[in-house]
Amino acid sequence: MKSSRVILSCLICIVIAGAASAAWVPLTDPVPLSSLPGGSLIVGNGEFSELEFSGFDLNVIIVDGGALLPDPDLMSVQGVQDVATGDYGLKFNGFSWSVGSGQTVTVDLSFKVSILPNNDDYSIKDVRLYLTGAGATGTGLVSAGEEVWDAFPPGPGGTAVASLSVSKQEGDNGAYLADYAEFAPLKEIWIQSKDISITGGTNGAAHLSEVFQFYSQIPEPTTLVLFGTAGVWILTRRKRSA
Repeated sequence: MKSSRVILSCLICIVIAGAASAAWVPLTDPVPLSSLPGGSLIVGNGEFSELEFSGFDLNVIIVDGGALLPDPDLMSVQGVQDVATGDYGLKFNGFSWSVGSGQTVTVDLSFKVSILPNNDDYSIKDVRLYLTGAGATGTGLVSAGEEVWDAFPPGPGGTAVASLSVSKQEGDNGAYLADYAEFAPLKEIWIQSKDISITGGTNGAAHLSEVFQFYSQIPEPTTLVLFGTAGVWILTRRKRSA
């Protein structure tokens, strides 16, 4: 009995220690954003679909002050999984947006996250948003904000269940690079109006290369597998002892 408690305690410590890690593993190959408008990407037991970028025309990507227009063929989306939590998500990569004083690049995108059929026990309970590879000097600012809705498409009959905001400015020591919101469990959510902005302001510069979006499920697949394995090991030990 004592050995069982020790094993479970060790497993809990591993989970808690891992939660402090930001490590992730790829689940799909990177796909150019330009090839995904209206398409979908299967990641684990979830589906990211209805990715809307409107062809990256100037109605979606707004460039002011002489900043270089981002190339959608060089920007990609990739299915990933958080090593510590088991959460599934997306990595938006290859932005390499750099602006100087008086320059701004703004992008608006949206997509739906759904639990795949035959996964009736699972629901989405929260979302996490991360800026990585972000930097700013002077009056420069990198920011991203989004609304999470419980209906597709958002509008009459739907409800905004969460709002997230992240940013990077000079001297903030990375305090606002991540945000998190939890809500009542849902089978699907709609990430609406994810506005990503990089501006140099009146006298500065800013840069962004990656954005991560994760969502958590209940029950948590990684935790269930971990403790399920521990349970089998404990039962086997007890049978041997008997």
